[in-house]
Amino acid sequence: MKRSIIIAGMLFLSFSVTSCDKLEKMKEKLSQTDTKQVNPFSVNSGDANRDIISFNNKVVKMDDAQSDFIKNFQNSLIQMEEFVKKATDNHQFSGISPIFTPSIMMYSHQELKAPDVLGKEFQGWVDTMKDTTTQLENLKKELETYKEAEDWKDDKGKKVTEITEKAKKLIQENRTAATELFAKLSPRADKAEIEILKDHPLKTQILQSRETMELAQKIIDDSYDVTDMNAYKNKFSQQYQQMEKLYNRNINEKIPSSEKQKESSYQAFNNSVNDFLGKMRIVQRSLNENNQELNNNLDDLEREAGYILDRYNTFVD
Repeated sequence: MKRSIIIAGMLFLSFSVTSCDKLEKMKEKLSQTDTKQVNPFSVNSGDANRDIISFNNKVVKMDDAQSDFIKNFQNSLIQMEEFVKKATDNHQFSGISPIFTPSIMMYSHQELKAPDVLGKEFQGWVDTMKDTTTQLENLKKELETYKEAEDWKDDKGKKVTEITEKAKKLIQENRTAATELFAKLSPRADKAEIEILKDHPLKTQILQSRETMELAQKIIDDSYDVTDMNAYKNKFSQQYQQMEKLYNRNINEKIPSSEKQKESSYQAFNNSVNDFLGKMRIVQRSLNENNQELNNNLDDLEREAGYILDRYNTFVD
């Protein structure tokens, strides 16, 4: 399941609304020896809510990068296994070996320290996620070397099986660590967000938009876990009604005149939700008609969900 970045840039709200002069004065104060002074550039800033949210957002980016890599690696293993099987079963087989898609690991190996307010167990989960990903990357390199050297012609796919078994264990360890981390982190991050937004003039719009964004992400996550097509059709229909309700609620919540600078980004977010609803209607028709375009339509829907997340972050930044 994809987790959400909480209020993005607004975790620095007290600084984003100040002038450059005020920010410089703030930095001057940070250089003083007063231990009670909040330092927004530190993992342990002195503001527990800020530290929890900052850590949550970094972990979300890392988890997304690792999840994408794992999905990419699993596809590579499946493709290689199928290719080797066809080639060994039929000596006349002349198919082209799989072309593996490069993985972008921008956030996967970032330096990431858990703030003291959360405790040491969070650092343990982060370290496990990073270590298992490194091992999985090494396994993928082994697979790529195996493919390029055409070693499958000698071992008839034995190496692919070995790499797959090792990968399964590491992936399980990685996902277990991520699940345990977010099970403990998400409630605390949600509570910290509410506290930070307590007196914010856009509190309602931000929290409602976040709920809408998270539903879009859940709809995409659910599309990867379909075992009963009839049950999924019903669920998708219910999710459409829920999304439409949240969209209507959002467009009826106007931006106050004191925050007019946020009106365009709020409108852009709502427009992306409306576009998402349009893609959902296309998916719904494909489901009802058992259309062969269903997978392509779901891919389009996933892209729209990405736009919703991007525009949500722009709105709250």
